[in-house]
Amino acid sequence: MPAVRSSTSTKRNKRLLEDISNTVEVSMAANIKKPSLKKNLMLSEDEESSEPVSKKTRTARASSFSKKKVDIKKEDLSDEEPEAKPIRRTKRAAILKMKEEPATDDEEEEEEVDEDDEDEENYYTVKEKKIVKPQTKDVKVEQDLESEEEKETPSMKLSDYELMIQKNIEERQKFLASLKIFEARDELEELAPQPVAKKATNRGITRIKEAPQPTERRRSLRQQKMTPDGADLPLPSEREIAKGLAESSEQRNPRPPPGPGPIMDYFSAPGEEEFEEFLKDVHSMKVAGGEKSVWSQDSPSVIKTLKKMKITESLVAKVVPSRTFSVQIHPTLDKTLVMIGGKYGELGLWDVHREDSSNGAHFFNPHSRPINCLTVDPWNYQNVYTTSYDGSVRRTDLTSGIVQQVYSYVEEEAYNVYTSWHAHRDENTMLVGGSLGDLVQVDVRDCNSNPVEYKVHNGKTVKLVTVHPTQSHYVATSSRDGCVSLWDLRKIKKNTPIAECPHGRNVSGLEFSPVTGNTLISTCSDNYLRFISCDMSNLKVQKKIHHNNQTGRWLTTFKARFLPGREDLIVVGSMMQPRRIEVWSNDGQLAHEFKGEDFASVASINAFHPTQAVLAGCNSSGRVHVFM
Repeated sequence: MPAVRSSTSTKRNKRLLEDISNTVEVSMAANIKKPSLKKNLMLSEDEESSEPVSKKTRTARASSFSKKKVDIKKEDLSDEEPEAKPIRRTKRAAILKMKEEPATDDEEEEEEVDEDDEDEENYYTVKEKKIVKPQTKDVKVEQDLESEEEKETPSMKLSDYELMIQKNIEERQKFLASLKIFEARDELEELAPQPVAKKATNRGITRIKEAPQPTERRRSLRQQKMTPDGADLPLPSEREIAKGLAESSEQRNPRPPPGPGPIMDYFSAPGEEEFEEFLKDVHSMKVAGGEKSVWSQDSPSVIKTLKKMKITESLVAKVVPSRTFSVQIHPTLDKTLVMIGGKYGELGLWDVHREDSSNGAHFFNPHSRPINCLTVDPWNYQNVYTTSYDGSVRRTDLTSGIVQQVYSYVEEEAYNVYTSWHAHRDENTMLVGGSLGDLVQVDVRDCNSNPVEYKVHNGKTVKLVTVHPTQSHYVATSSRDGCVSLWDLRKIKKNTPIAECPHGRNVSGLEFSPVTGNTLISTCSDNYLRFISCDMSNLKVQKKIHHNNQTGRWLTTFKARFLPGREDLIVVGSMMQPRRIEVWSNDGQLAHEFKGEDFASVASINAFHPTQAVLAGCNSSGRVHVFM
């Protein structure tokens, strides 16, 4: 018996090995994970080590696979069952599973068949059938495990307490929505100021800034003013360049004849007949002044007068076709006559209350370049003096209608030689500032007389000139060097002023106070208005007012001016929105602002009527706004 048992076990092990190899081949074809050979071997060892299996049981198991030949195809395996995950089982669980399987009827009928008499073909058929059953068993086991896991998973249903809390939350939300609480919250969030990021403090060590390394830019031979061979290129002198520019400018817009000649000779715009009627009306107006001024009242009364002044649509008109550089209101009481100096030498006249096709606005061209300074003769109101960048000073008689050249800085118009400003010294003389650092005294009675020249500002352009109202031998000037200088014409020395007040940057406006002359008001591009005290020996800044004077390239620069007959109030344009004209007091307080729906541009230059409550502000497109 021991020998028979050992041979029987050896044969069983051999068959088990063959079954395992065939199972591996079929599982690979069906995309099923390969079974572990080691595990099958261990399983057989467990079976062998367990209780001895009876011959009847072995015969039943073998005969159960020999009933029919089962053809297993790869397509059937893939169609019948999806790819299943192999389930890991312990050896003991596998043995118990096999023991629990009941024996079929086929197995009982063939228990008596001896193992040694089985046919080889029948054996291989049994092998193929044996492969299918373990696969279906594994799928069933997996489904059972999944169902058990679903049973063990706790239910996700909410408890009664949680449902009550959820119901309370919903009711509160509906109640808050009925009160529009959420809308109010959104509105408050929109109105709440946005948090501003704090700037980094300067506490701690200071950062050492390294100077940037200078880099040399590549320049072509043309930019280096050299020929292709590397030799220096001969260039024309500055005088030749200026002459060429002047000739080209003169060809485009030549300087008008010096006169004397009628105004109609300088008129080239359409509407000649209407302009002649306008001139007849101007010739017949009364030019006498001397009426009581509204500006001679005390400060509170003057402020009340300023607040009463308004602007309407009928008080706005375009007087010159281009940019404005100067403005004055004629002292006559017969009409409100505003005079404008334009970019291309236009002298605009606007009778504010006249009704015609141009609403009383007309212009003619006594100059060819910008009229930077325009004044009414203080001793003879019928004469209007204009100084232009074309290098000439001209007088227009409104009564006779004659235009005449009073002074010419150069015989021929030059590009970089020009006159910039003038100021009346007395009834017969005026002072003119030139681009070559000259302060020229001109006799207006004789245009052929030799002018007196004073060298000032070391040859730099004299941009502004203002004369003391009571002591006309004291004169204040400003130049491109950013310095305001005080001169005494009785003992003037070459380039040596009595006193100086440096500003650091360009000074665009300068004027003595009209009554005593004890104060100068200056407008500087460093964004300050300065009240400068003047005691004829020293200039000292009395008050500085921060004011945005950065008008840029396309706007005329600001020029602060005293109100007529006032020592304490000045008027100046503003860059602020909405657009306005500002009146400041000498204590640094903003006294009044002129605003209106019909005033929507920057009024760079402004002028008051000498005696009436009328203000004219001009923008840089030739439009004039009148408050009255």
